[in-house]
Amino acid sequence: MDGEIYSLDLTRKGSDSEYQLLGAENSSGSASVIEVMPGIFSILLGRRSFQVHLVANGDGLEVWAGGERHFVSMADARDRSSSAKKASAAGPMEIRAQMPGKVIKLLVEPGARVQIGQGMIVVEAMKMQNEMKSPKDGVVSRIHASEGATVLAGEALLVIE
Repeated sequence: MDGEIYSLDLTRKGSDSEYQLLGAENSSGSASVIEVMPGIFSILLGRRSFQVHLVANGDGLEVWAGGERHFVSMADARDRSSSAKKASAAGPMEIRAQMPGKVIKLLVEPGARVQIGQGMIVVEAMKMQNEMKSPKDGVVSRIHASEGATVLAGEALLVIE
């Protein structure tokens, strides 16, 4: 996730899921996960409630939670070699709008070199400005949106190669 490697073990226990997360942060416990709409999940973790949006992006997922965007690629650890881990961010990657909104500011231009986590575009949705960050190191090859443009959920905003 976002360039960090984690291991997540999930076990379904009735309507709940037991989890163990190992990596930069370690955590374990039980959570209730319900898909309330396609790609939108309600997660109850103890007394805390989260809404998570998932959008397919190439070989991974864009995960939106708490107004923040994360890029997640998944693989079964038994099937993944160390060279495959390095190649997971290879190839062009589209950055898409999570929800309908308005492009407030472009922070990059075509041909710009970007690093993982670098801000690229600011989109306002539901009266919140969200800075979308690069999920990998690369070069901005295309920009599909312009400042002031209205975008739809899932619409391609730019491409990083």
